[in-house]
Amino acid sequence: MYREAICRSVDTDQSVISARNLRAADRERQIVHAALALFVERGFAATKLDDVARLTGVSKGTPYLYFPSKEALFKAVIREAILAPLNAGEDLVASYAGTTEALLREVVVRFREFNETPAAGVFKLVIAEAGNFPEVARYFVEEIERRGLRLFVAILRRGIARGEIRPLEDVESAALVLRAPLGMLAIWRWSLAPHTGPHPPLDAFFDAYIDTFLRGLRP
Repeated sequence: MYREAICRSVDTDQSVISARNLRAADRERQIVHAALALFVERGFAATKLDDVARLTGVSKGTPYLYFPSKEALFKAVIREAILAPLNAGEDLVASYAGTTEALLREVVVRFREFNETPAAGVFKLVIAEAGNFPEVARYFVEEIERRGLRLFVAILRRGIARGEIRPLEDVESAALVLRAPLGMLAIWRWSLAPHTGPHPPLDAFFDAYIDTFLRGLRP
């Protein structure tokens, strides 16, 4: 479905603006979106830049004008898929005026919305390709994974400072535990879920997640 949406977007853009006049930034973003769709669907190693060019509706050599290698394109896909929601999450935590419990619930709501988009498939993609493309894996850890962990560390420290979360001996380890189920859900959603039989509804999962952690973190 996501791949079809990409194709519709490309077709629409090309009907309104000729390839010659299309701004470079717009063309680059089209290539990144096409690559995201194909990487999530086929895997990184199995996708050729020719496939990306074909889906974007450009000549075979066009992607190389924007990205010197497929690894560079992979990094751009990571940035496009993850950085916007991560930035929004950091802004939310920095400006939120309500309780830490309400903040955690809002973070879960936003993660749930993100997890339903193909962009969440990047988590599975990076895990699957980490051994073959260590440079991309290191990039993901430095630019995404560590920032994501700091987000949960900030939530916990905020709650402790406000007296809404009990003092913790190791905040970073607690943040890892808090983050892990959400990360695993994203990986499962875009890997095993299509092959899994009946499973608990997501409403039940998120209710259990919030209830478990709030009971353990309250003073």
